[in-house]
Amino acid sequence: MVNRRLVYYLEHNKILSPFQSSFRPGRCTIDNLLALETDIRTTFLKRQHLVAIFFDIEKAYDRTWRYGILQDLFNCNLRGNLPIFIQNFLRLRQFRVKVGYQLSDPFIQEEGVPQGSVLSVALFALKINSIFKHLQPSIKSFLYVDDLYISCSGDNMAFIERQLQIAVKKLTQWSILNGFTFSTSKTSCVHFCRKRRLHPEPEIKLYGQVINVWATNRIEFHNIKVSNLFSTSGETFHSVSPFLVERAITGSIGDVKFTKKLRSGDLLIEVQSRKQSEQIVKLKTFSNILITVSPHATLNSSKGVITCGELLNVPTEEILKELQGQGVSHVRRISIRRDGQPLNTKHLILTFDSAKLPENIKAGYMRLSVRTYIPNPLRCFKCQRFGHSKTSCRGTLTCARCAEDGHESTDCTRAEKHRASTNGGSPSVGKSRESDADAEMSSSSFSEEYVLEYNMSEDLEDSLVVISPPPPSKPEKANRYKNRVEIMVILHSLSEISNYPAYNYIIYSDSLSVLQALSLLHRHSHPLAFSILYLYDHLMCKGFSILLCWVPSHVGISGNEIADTAAKNASAVLDNSTPLKDFKHYINLALHSIWENHWSSLSMNKLRSIKPVVKPWPTLTNRKADTIVTRLRVGHTRYTHRHLLMGEQAPMCTQCNCIMSVLHILSECPNFNSLRLRYFQSSSISLTDLLGKTPHVHLLPFLKSIGFYPLI
Repeated sequence: MVNRRLVYYLEHNKILSPFQSSFRPGRCTIDNLLALETDIRTTFLKRQHLVAIFFDIEKAYDRTWRYGILQDLFNCNLRGNLPIFIQNFLRLRQFRVKVGYQLSDPFIQEEGVPQGSVLSVALFALKINSIFKHLQPSIKSFLYVDDLYISCSGDNMAFIERQLQIAVKKLTQWSILNGFTFSTSKTSCVHFCRKRRLHPEPEIKLYGQVINVWATNRIEFHNIKVSNLFSTSGETFHSVSPFLVERAITGSIGDVKFTKKLRSGDLLIEVQSRKQSEQIVKLKTFSNILITVSPHATLNSSKGVITCGELLNVPTEEILKELQGQGVSHVRRISIRRDGQPLNTKHLILTFDSAKLPENIKAGYMRLSVRTYIPNPLRCFKCQRFGHSKTSCRGTLTCARCAEDGHESTDCTRAEKHRASTNGGSPSVGKSRESDADAEMSSSSFSEEYVLEYNMSEDLEDSLVVISPPPPSKPEKANRYKNRVEIMVILHSLSEISNYPAYNYIIYSDSLSVLQALSLLHRHSHPLAFSILYLYDHLMCKGFSILLCWVPSHVGISGNEIADTAAKNASAVLDNSTPLKDFKHYINLALHSIWENHWSSLSMNKLRSIKPVVKPWPTLTNRKADTIVTRLRVGHTRYTHRHLLMGEQAPMCTQCNCIMSVLHILSECPNFNSLRLRYFQSSSISLTDLLGKTPHVHLLPFLKSIGFYPLI
């Protein structure tokens, strides 16, 4: 009753600060989190810095100044029995410690508020409420009981550091006057900025010690920490009850996100926070089982590929040194072999120290997109199959030359088997012609462009893996499926797998474009691709292990037509609803066809004689030159059309006695025949050759020589 009256008085008279969220009606910790998130997002939008300091008060309840509480009650105009009751409530507090059935001698609590009492929370909130009055307006502050954080944002790091240092000095003076002490070991600082490590971290001192600064990329890493546990004794997790292991994990570090037993007998655990990862690495036993804890070798990092011609001649050591501030821990350049000589390429494989791959990185002044890396699939050179190595192969010896059993390819004298092809393509060992969606790769499977492979994760035991050559340059092209049934079949396969027990499954598909779309998911992706990944993630949470693998089509193998017929018949029972994205694609094609027909019907259009097809043409690198070429293509220049605006007579050619036009000046007028021979090796040249998709290299010098360049 006393606590309710006190809280009502403080709330009704607005004595408590609105930035205090502890044990107040309609307020919780989410208020502070949303305020911090809003400040961070606003700072990112403004391309500014945000530095936040999180304070921890040592033994806050035990060191609360009792006389200061009574003084604050008096300053709030509280008179009468309520302050007297609180004064008696705080006076002569005693406590005893119980161990087993024995009680210790009573001890007198000279300072602080009694922990566990409902009134103590309101009294402590009143005492710490004055902390907000000591901060300058440029500092934002929020408080939850004794957990305080302050922040400051701006463009200048020196200004932010100076303002925060002044705020810390004022907070230190306040703590000395009120009997509190800030913990220097638990107080931390975080620098939120999209340009991490490109600016010096702030140096802010508390009690003469520099506050530790935590990088934001490290904070993101804590939520996806994975630890690998294995037994060091003769007993393994195969012989231990899973209920016992679960109770041991929960009792040691709490609830974890994911636990799985690997084939080796080790436990793979994904924790939820950085605190859990710090606790689990310190464990030595699970119940009575000796264990050794170590981070997973691959799941705590990710690999991506960047392509940059400017970095071709830059050493990888220098690239690693410059990109370490963005979380890059290793750089490897991809090389190819031509004519027996190794050649470096412009493609680099970057290893990041976080499981989440960034969308792009900044290399100097260039912003480069990061694509997912897929390593080469494991191949057995004994049975010529994928998925295992030669040392663990149980199959029969197969020749890589003729595909017959019983002998090596080095001793084979038979004719090499060629790839079945309808267009007379070049032969290839152990390959069959690709499917319709992937036929464009058949002529250049081993060219430089297809040396790279991209992976969504390196661990095949609990990740969706797409084994494929590289995607096209634009992600939209990967989503233009030539047959929508391909992606529906994969979705139907996942639905069928959900009806079976959780085990290891592999889905083979010969549609390279579908698999590439799944590995390059973005907001413009096909709606069914989102359905596949949603269902896949749902199955993975249930303990399924699913692998998506691309294989060449079976053209040229007996039974191909039967398999295709069966696939088409099976697709008839699937859901044939068409997403809106597919309709948009066909609508765009229809509109483009109408536009093309209308463009073809324009006979008097000057531009159509130069550009008969409706498609975008590349622009020139020089803005001035591009403007001149565009005006010449449409046939409108200042010299030939100025008279329409000025009300004058059209310019006439004195020799030909005709109206001046772009066509007449560039290709018809005999006054410039000698110059045309000089620049174009012909006295009569068409506008298509001069102003086509790629303008003539000597066009601009010709215009300058005849004096027409400044008049365009």
